[in-house]
Amino acid sequence: MSSSRSDRVPAPAPALRCQGITASYGPVQVLFGVDLVVEQGEMVALLGPNGVGKSTTLRVIGGLMRPTAGSVHVMGMDATGWSPRKRVRAGLCQVVGQASFGSLSVVDNLTMHGYAAKDRAWSKEAVEAALAIFPRLAARRDQPASTLSGGERQMLALSKAIVNDPDLLVIDEFSLGLAPVVVGGLIELVRRLNARGTSVLVVEQSVNVALSLVDRAYVMEKGAVIAEESASSLAKDPERVRTLMLGGHVAAAG
Repeated sequence: MSSSRSDRVPAPAPALRCQGITASYGPVQVLFGVDLVVEQGEMVALLGPNGVGKSTTLRVIGGLMRPTAGSVHVMGMDATGWSPRKRVRAGLCQVVGQASFGSLSVVDNLTMHGYAAKDRAWSKEAVEAALAIFPRLAARRDQPASTLSGGERQMLALSKAIVNDPDLLVIDEFSLGLAPVVVGGLIELVRRLNARGTSVLVVEQSVNVALSLVDRAYVMEKGAVIAEESASSLAKDPERVRTLMLGGHVAAAG
């Protein structure tokens, strides 16, 4: 027997929904009606070459830039007018570059980020859990962050996300300039976070890295989304990927 309408459980709100995002730097418009969705528990990639609007989209999502039109919803709440701090409290965590406090040790960097975590007990355990995942960081736990290599700083940036235990994690170019073996470790870490329930949006130039990780992918060109497809379908069609990454609009595979 089918259930009545009143018995149906409503689907959870997406972890992230951007609708009609338009943004400008002064008189220069750089985003043109960007729409994207990350469902709860999903991993999604935003792909495209340099200069197509990916980083600006992240600035809007993080609250560092106000859109001129459109809306950003985080965990079902309209966050368009929220400060970055309020978005963090709502469960959003962004990993952009390799930012850290250079004068603080690795452990102190991680411990400090634990103050923003929803679960303080988890955050204390997570400092050691993060170091266990990355033995190279563990060996440098008492060193200033400024002495770390590029790969180690990226490990530290993602480790801080573990400590925050976010509902939604947004990562910008985490494979840039890193050795394949390091990238493999970072991918595994993101998968572990996702297994804990964290939804993930990855902005990445390396298509192969992104498609090995995510469920779906959006492709941007000239400030607009030109395609949305499953990662598996794109992985099976390298020619379509090349065309999209060069800004072409081609029919989806049947």
